[in-house]
Amino acid sequence: MKKVVLGLLMASIFTACSNSSSSETEETTEVSEASAQNFDMAKTSLTWTAFKTPDKIGVPGTFDEITLTGNSFIINTKSVNSNNEIRDDKLVKFFFDNLSDSLITGSYGTVTNGVMPVTLKMNGIEKTVDFAVSESDTATIVSGTIDILSDFSGNTALEGIADACKELHLNKTWSDVTLKVVEMK
Repeated sequence: MKKVVLGLLMASIFTACSNSSSSETEETTEVSEASAQNFDMAKTSLTWTAFKTPDKIGVPGTFDEITLTGNSFIINTKSVNSNNEIRDDKLVKFFFDNLSDSLITGSYGTVTNGVMPVTLKMNGIEKTVDFAVSESDTATIVSGTIDILSDFSGNTALEGIADACKELHLNKTWSDVTLKVVEMK
């Protein structure tokens, strides 16, 4: 879970150059009782989805280097992994290198009424965002959205990747990024 939350948090930072898109749906129910979330990392994944083009095509990815200690995490942004080495190099050079730090740090709190507070520190700004927690027969899912501009003042980073990928993005790079942590049961 912690690794997933970290990855989700990092996702907000990425708008990548790619022609791929993805979608995934699964029936879930909201988790309503107050509970501490403990995740089995062997069964947990983290993904982020950034968006490009006027049609808002999703570009998914993750991070390969996430360190967890208790409910705190550190994400190395240089370990971005979108399954496209050229895109990953552009994300590092034009997006992450334009942030104040190469690390994203944070922590997550207790689930209450289907909501988990996640605190992220990126680009020198710390922000707590509520993520939805739901369960299906096969998984626990933590999901939320961050905005690179309004949440983390990432104007320089967003402009950098938008300029580098201008043609592929058809002159539109979105500032919102969705994050999703999935623990399989």
